[in-house]
Amino acid sequence: MDITRKTDYALRMLAMLVENEGALMSVRVAAEENEIPYSFARSIQHSLVHAGIIESLRGVHGGMRLKVDPAEVTIREVVEAVQGPFVMNDCCAEGGDCARIGFCHFHPLWRGVQLLVSDYLSSVTLEDVVKGQKAPSIDPKYADPNAFAAYAMPACAHCADTDADAE
Repeated sequence: MDITRKTDYALRMLAMLVENEGALMSVRVAAEENEIPYSFARSIQHSLVHAGIIESLRGVHGGMRLKVDPAEVTIREVVEAVQGPFVMNDCCAEGGDCARIGFCHFHPLWRGVQLLVSDYLSSVTLEDVVKGQKAPSIDPKYADPNAFAAYAMPACAHCADTDADAE
């Protein structure tokens, strides 16, 4: 999992919109203040509009503004809106298929990391981070080695089928 430059830039642009909540902001201003190439900023704007996070108004007095309440949108939702579902490894993807999934020693590890990071990014909203209201946190189960099997092992229906076949 890599946080792409596009996601980094999108978060910077969204931070400006959170700081100026309700105000229209031109893409050009957001691009210049965040040192983002204008054409790339336009692409990011399009992705955020498509995801329903911002709205774009055309015209001389147009611009973009938040369409959602920043207190209701998690950082994970923004990341996934820009770069797709969070997937640590292909075998952990929705509908992911791997011939080794039922006996791979590392699949539970990748699944655990994916769940941990997903939960971490889901623990804070855009507003929490931009306004410094709340720090991200993790569920204590991730620090408990005895809980690993409970959250990482039941990875998918295919794994359950494979495990049953092995018995």
